[in-house]
Amino acid sequence: MTRHLRVLHSGNVANNGYLNAKLLRRAGVEADALCDEWHILSQPEWEDAPLEAVSDHQAPLPELAARVGWSRPPWVLTPNRWDPEGKTLSYGAERLRLASQAPQLARTFRRLRGEYGSLRAILGTDLKYVDVLRAGAWRNRLESYFGALGPMHRRYDLVQAYGIHPILLLLGEERPFLAFEHGTMRELPFEDDWYGRLLSLAYRKAAKVFITNPDVIASARRLELENYEFLPHPIDETKYTPGAGDLRRQFEAEGFDFVAVAPSRHDWEIKGTDRMLRAFAELVHRDRPHALLVLSEWGLELDRSRALIAELGFEANVRWVPPLPKLRLIDAYRSADVVLDQFEIGTFGAVAPEAMACGRPVVMAFDQAIHAWCMPVLPPVLNARTPEQIYAELRRLVDDDAAGEAAGREGRQWIEAHHGWERVVRQQTAAYAELQPA
Repeated sequence: MTRHLRVLHSGNVANNGYLNAKLLRRAGVEADALCDEWHILSQPEWEDAPLEAVSDHQAPLPELAARVGWSRPPWVLTPNRWDPEGKTLSYGAERLRLASQAPQLARTFRRLRGEYGSLRAILGTDLKYVDVLRAGAWRNRLESYFGALGPMHRRYDLVQAYGIHPILLLLGEERPFLAFEHGTMRELPFEDDWYGRLLSLAYRKAAKVFITNPDVIASARRLELENYEFLPHPIDETKYTPGAGDLRRQFEAEGFDFVAVAPSRHDWEIKGTDRMLRAFAELVHRDRPHALLVLSEWGLELDRSRALIAELGFEANVRWVPPLPKLRLIDAYRSADVVLDQFEIGTFGAVAPEAMACGRPVVMAFDQAIHAWCMPVLPPVLNARTPEQIYAELRRLVDDDAAGEAAGREGRQWIEAHHGWERVVRQQTAAYAELQPA
């Protein structure tokens, strides 16, 4: 029944919209992806083009990908120009257009203010006319790159909106839509800003909210949502597979005998980066002087991490790499004895399931309690939160090769059984069938 549906995936933080559309198309669903994000990690090329390591300071990814023979598929809706800094925008023209839309936006505000009702007590603020104006300005800016969104949305039977894109469905005509949460329910709905108030309302009005981060169940309950269900992050385990890594041979040639890969951004408060660094320093100084830690050069606290590594005295045991496009990251996973994820919030995004799909053991903070509502079978990650616990897990893997191999096999099996692409597609198409117009 869903094969004849046309579904637009609007928004592309971390390539989730692109990935879901790609996997749904594999199953026969006509799915398109509106890819509006400018960050390199949210470009389709980052996921599928055979790129080397790149940075934000290089040429646009579509241009780099074209040089190696990869281009975006026709079902990807792309901005009409590359303009990550908004240099082509006319702010005067934007203001004039917004002023001409004031009567329509005022009517939208009156409608939404009535629907906002019970959220006032939850959020402690009221919806404001300026909130709708700011959302209208954001919509107008998107339309300058993609064309009119209203007619675009009407070409599809359903829209599945990512990030703060569910707000766009509030501004248009009333129609069912789905919202895809990927960390965006953790704090954004409670911000005292236009997107916080409107995103909260959009989650309320969505016909279905897919939650991919189990810990945000607390936010869903705080918002008194009734329309949510858990959906794993889209991971294609036919692409993320076990195998030999080219980087491994390079590291071994340099004399390293144990390799840990940590691709997450440097954010001490959210990722617990400092705990991981202290644990690895302990491993180097006490057990494995030739162990190697591969770190990604991104995050707001990159310099802080560099300073701590120098203070702890294991700079020679660190290799810094730029953020790796996914085909290169797969090779890094395969080259690792262990993948180190995050050590604070107690759940995972894409890194842990990608690494498990590649058959590698994962050490991370994992809070079983926050997963009980959505994961009847918990993933076999190696749970550690403090520097002492992280060190203990690393020491165990160093001392027992068989333990690492077993953890890798179990992780791969768990992905195939509980997190595979077919499960993700099946769950989405079931939701679409419920909403399919008669």
